[in-house]
This record gives sequence, structure tokens and C-alpha cells, in this order.
Amino acid sequence: MRIGLFSIIAAATVALASPTVAQAQSGTAARCSISGATSVPELHKEWILVGWDKPVAGQSWDFREKLGKYYDWEANDVVLYDDMSPDFRIARSPEEYRALWEPSFRALRRAHHLVLNGPEAIVGDELSTSTLEFAARLEPVEGQPIISVRARSTLVWRCTDDGWKIVREHNSTRRITPEESRQLFRF
Repeated sequence: MRIGLFSIIAAATVALASPTVAQAQSGTAARCSISGATSVPELHKEWILVGWDKPVAGQSWDFREKLGKYYDWEANDVVLYDDMSPDFRIARSPEEYRALWEPSFRALRRAHHLVLNGPEAIVGDELSTSTLEFAARLEPVEGQPIISVRARSTLVWRCTDDGWKIVREHNSTRRITPEESRQLFRF
């Protein structure tokens, strides 16, 4: 009898320590995946490779259409920063961020992105963070020089009823030479 009771207690302790079970008990597992296509690492890669890419010359680019699903549009505590943003402005909402970036990306002929390293993530029940390194090759209109950068991106995600959403963003970039860009992008 004692061995049976000890086994049950040990099994329950292991099960409760499991992130999946712990999240299921708090109700977040159904909303915010810790693995698979809707997990924080996968969303971060998709955010840069799909959201910010503009692979076809002249293609339209609408921030809300391309990136809207990643941001918490209802939150009042959002802080978004990229050191390439116009005037180094900090956006306090996805709408402010859209207003900063949409004109620039609409004016680009093309935008190509590669993930170079990561993402590395720490995933919690309600908040998570992810970091990755990427390269970007931005082609302005004809006659203007191509801009190529390496960047480090750190995002903080909040678990919402609609899954993981970005509430903090910090991107730090450095320009790279045309030779480095050719090596990375194979153009």
C-alpha cells in the first residue's frame, strides 16, 4: 500500500512539474503553444522571413496585412524600437509602428531577409522572449544604393486569447559591406 501511494505521489509531482501540464492547468496551453508552428521561436522566424520580406519588385506591402497577427493591437503597454526607424522613434503601439514603417517598405523595390542565428527563446506561461540574428538586403528605387545590414532582434511575447503577441521589440543593426551582402544573399 505504501509503495502504491508513493508511486502515485511521485507521478503526480512529475506531471505537475511538466510545462505542458502546468500550462494546461493555467489555461494557457490552449492559447499559446510551447512547440510547433505557433510557438515563440517559430513565430519569430516567420515574423522576419515572411512579415518583413518583399521578394517581388514593386509588390505592395501593407503592415497590418503582413505583420498584424504578430502584435497585440489592444495592449496599452507596447514598446517597439528599431535603430533603423525614422528619427530613432519608439512606437508605443502597433499602429504607431505601422505608421513608421509602412511608407518606407512601400517605397522599397524589394526586401530580403535571412535568419543567421537562432531563435533562442525562454518560454513562460504568460510572457516569453526570443532573440535571433538576421540579415536584411533592402533595395530602394532604381538609382539608389542597396542597404544591407546584420541585426539582432529581441522580442517579448505575451500570451493572449489569440496566442502569442509581441509587446516589446528591440532591433539593433549594423551596416555590412556589399561583399558581405553578396556572400550572405548569393546575389
